[in-house]
Amino acid sequence: MACEGGWYWSVVCDLDGVGRRRPAEVARAGGLSRPLRCWSLTPVCRLPTCLFLLLLATAACAASNDPDTKRLERVQVSATALPTTAASANQHITILGREQLDAMLGASVAEVLSRQAGLSVDRSPRSGGYGALYLRGADPSHVVILVDHVRQNDPLSSRGSAVDLNSLSCDDVERIEIVRGNASVVNADAMAGLVHIFTRRQQNRFAAYAGGERLRGAQAAFSSDQFWLSSGYREEGDQNQGFYETRSANAGWGQTFADTRLFDQVRVEASGRFADSDARGFPDDSGGERFAVLRELESRDGQNHQFAMRAEAETPWANWALQLATETRRSDETSPGVAPGVRDDFGLPAIQTHTNYRRDEMQLTYGRTLSEAWSVTAGALAQRERGQLDSLIDLGFMLLPAEFERNRHTASVFGEARWQAAAWTIQGGVRHEQLDDGDAITHPMLAVQQQLERGLRWGATIASSAKQPSFYALAHPLVGDPGLKVERAVHREVFIGNEVDTDPSRQSDAWSWRLTWFSARYRDLIDIDSGPPPRLVNRARIESDGLEWRVGKRWTDRWHSQFEGAWMQVEDPIGGVALRQRPELQWTISTQWQVSDRAELSATLHHVGKRFDSAIPTGDRWLSAGERLDLSWRHRLGPADVRLTLDNALGERFEEAIGNDIDGRRLWLSVQWGRP
Repeated sequence: MACEGGWYWSVVCDLDGVGRRRPAEVARAGGLSRPLRCWSLTPVCRLPTCLFLLLLATAACAASNDPDTKRLERVQVSATALPTTAASANQHITILGREQLDAMLGASVAEVLSRQAGLSVDRSPRSGGYGALYLRGADPSHVVILVDHVRQNDPLSSRGSAVDLNSLSCDDVERIEIVRGNASVVNADAMAGLVHIFTRRQQNRFAAYAGGERLRGAQAAFSSDQFWLSSGYREEGDQNQGFYETRSANAGWGQTFADTRLFDQVRVEASGRFADSDARGFPDDSGGERFAVLRELESRDGQNHQFAMRAEAETPWANWALQLATETRRSDETSPGVAPGVRDDFGLPAIQTHTNYRRDEMQLTYGRTLSEAWSVTAGALAQRERGQLDSLIDLGFMLLPAEFERNRHTASVFGEARWQAAAWTIQGGVRHEQLDDGDAITHPMLAVQQQLERGLRWGATIASSAKQPSFYALAHPLVGDPGLKVERAVHREVFIGNEVDTDPSRQSDAWSWRLTWFSARYRDLIDIDSGPPPRLVNRARIESDGLEWRVGKRWTDRWHSQFEGAWMQVEDPIGGVALRQRPELQWTISTQWQVSDRAELSATLHHVGKRFDSAIPTGDRWLSAGERLDLSWRHRLGPADVRLTLDNALGERFEEAIGNDIDGRRLWLSVQWGRP
């Protein structure tokens, strides 16, 4: 396979690892580099890893020859490799299905997630900014983002491997799983949680929408018994104030083979995805449209390609899953810099950036039900990463280049076991990662649940996890340090509830509720030391404690409501400074009423508490709390599904970041043809 080359630009970090206001801005740097060379996936599992996996599988196979052993149920969520439902999982999980996403047709993934209690996204697409996700007070780099089982986090990012959620559109999404809490046994680096996005497959439809703030887009999908194909386009905003454009295409093939020689059933799938984004907006820390002194916009262009082959096989006693995946990501960024201001006497210089990243991985998972009480799973992952970053800074009197190229091999094994007897369930798991520098990371987890009377259930979980430093933090020639340690976290949570289903559209007539208390302690987080010289160091800490709740009720066959929210306190126990974009209180009330067989009305009221933010021209500020009411009317006209949506119906002014306002109402219309 040919690899692309050329002259590239790159960026140096202007934000610290946990969203703090820095005591001094770091000089940025860039450079000119060579084309990225081709490389291929090779096994990186060392002998101890292979032996450990073999012992796990052998022990599981030998543990039971009971002819009454049951087949594993194929009910799965991304928080664990063991079969389970979202309602019975140890973590707090929200699943947004097709019906809920269709109600938000035209929204970006960032906008959809920002309406969920306990989640905060700092910039929306209409501002042209970078949409980073804050979950339970953690840094965005501690949240794993998956698209069709393929990781999207980029270790070349100056934001610590965070993902720009504005670059993802919901138009071609089938469902979204949100896992709050540690999920690093199955998904490495998911210290605070993960978001898994599944694209649409079995559907034939065409959809288009347009509205205020120059919002417009379209999506088309076609599928047959074995093939699926979809594409989407979305743009929003003003090229002179803030703009975001995304394009995507998905294609795949899948076939099920029954009664093969070795397995009862085998499902084989091959899928590919292309995504492209083009953004224009005021730089971070510039003060946005209201306060930025330099009026030239920053531009960010990115491309993402991924391809995956996945096979799932079933026997009467076990399930196997094998996945081979590759992902490449390229980005170009040009920033005019930020003028000096209240917070910084020097501001930030203009900079041009290019990054090129590739990840290849192979994962094998084995699961078995040993008896009525015991079920186990074991797996192994071999991953290889390669990244290149080039940047060039305009200091006014000279151009300062910086460049680096780095690769990394990671081999890991993981296992989980669950014991169920009467009302009790105990689940444990561990992940062991062997790094190519000889170091190792272990992620243990233990959870217990008890079923009480009247449908009540309570549970408790404790988990420890760690995350490798990003390529940027390790290798950048100006601020990086190859000796940085891994970041670590301990997560505890306790819940009680009687949830019937996490999807409000399928809840029974009974009240469904869940209350979760969580406590997370993050240490050795990577932060910027102003120096001189400025360097990235392991010194930051975050303490996050909070309560989450979710209450749902189906009043009639045609009317259901849900109230969910989160209250949390997030502190820096060392520096004592406020942390950005961590609102103390968030809540959402949503209701849906099916007026007739053809008409439906839905309403959502979302509250976000005050948040700390900082910008160079203004210094530190607390953003005011606010509410937003969104209304939607849906009507079926033959084969067409027409939806009229009014965002921010109350016309409230909402400041998502300093100088970036979302005010006024927005009316938009979407039309969908075809069959679901």
